[in-house]
Amino acid sequence: MSPAKPRSAAVKPPKSPYYEVRRSRIQGRGAFAVQAIPKGRRIDEYLGQPISHEEADRRAAAATGRHHTFLFVLDEETVLDARYGGSDARFINHSCAPNCESVIIGRHIYIKSIKPIAPGTELTYDYRYDWDESYGAKEVREYLCRCNAPSCRGTILRVPRYLKATVAAWLAGRNVRKPAKPVRVAKGTPTVAKKRSTTRSTKGTTKRTTTRSAR
Repeated sequence: MSPAKPRSAAVKPPKSPYYEVRRSRIQGRGAFAVQAIPKGRRIDEYLGQPISHEEADRRAAAATGRHHTFLFVLDEETVLDARYGGSDARFINHSCAPNCESVIIGRHIYIKSIKPIAPGTELTYDYRYDWDESYGAKEVREYLCRCNAPSCRGTILRVPRYLKATVAAWLAGRNVRKPAKPVRVAKGTPTVAKKRSTTRSTKGTTKRTTTRSAR
């Protein structure tokens, strides 16, 4: 896929009847239910300009400020940039205790409720950003989570188990040393270095972690 130039959508995506966008205590603008939403309801489709991963990286490098959450990985070739032709689903914030989830079906990304949602409740899903082994305290602090849920892990990153205590210390302001990644070797199996896969299932890691522009 060749790099695409930013452009405004000729036709605005239709509004979802299930929520409205207004200021959020989590971050910037958020999506709030305007009616009771049952569990399992498809609330909206995440739309945006389809671009290549290379173009997404270029736009990320050109951005400044805090991480930006409008780039959404569709597959190994395509990223959707919701700044252009995006639906209001781009305003649905992250939470470590979400009431929605993102689901990829074919060439479409949908936001679906995972529990009953009362009117006035903010819609959220877990971004579960991919962890990069190059990350340190600086990067972790750039991806702070402000959901304030009792189960909040402090970051929108999906932290490996062996680093949970280290990341907790970094988030608490302590610059502790990053431990080496443990190597698990099956009996009789040689150790082989492998790159971390970026392939996603239909549920789980979806949003990109490379952008740096505030909403």
